[in-house]
Amino acid sequence: MTTKFQLGHLVYNRDTREDGLIRRVYERNGATTYEVAVPRMKDSWGRGYCISDWDENVLQLSNNEDLKSSPLEGGLRF
Repeated sequence: MTTKFQLGHLVYNRDTREDGLIRRVYERNGATTYEVAVPRMKDSWGRGYCISDWDENVLQLSNNEDLKSSPLEGGLRF
């Protein structure tokens, strides 16, 4: 499977206007899909995150510098 994005990439969903961190990549009905951690607060991981599945065709790399510099749960950083 060829993918545009990798685990740990911060991406922006043009449909939902949300940023998120890729946690898993898989194929669904022949299309590349990403399991993404979506922060509860727009620019911080401080309040935790939800998990959502996003199709590759609506994604682009994120330029959200505030979110990139915010520590993720467990001390993991981008």
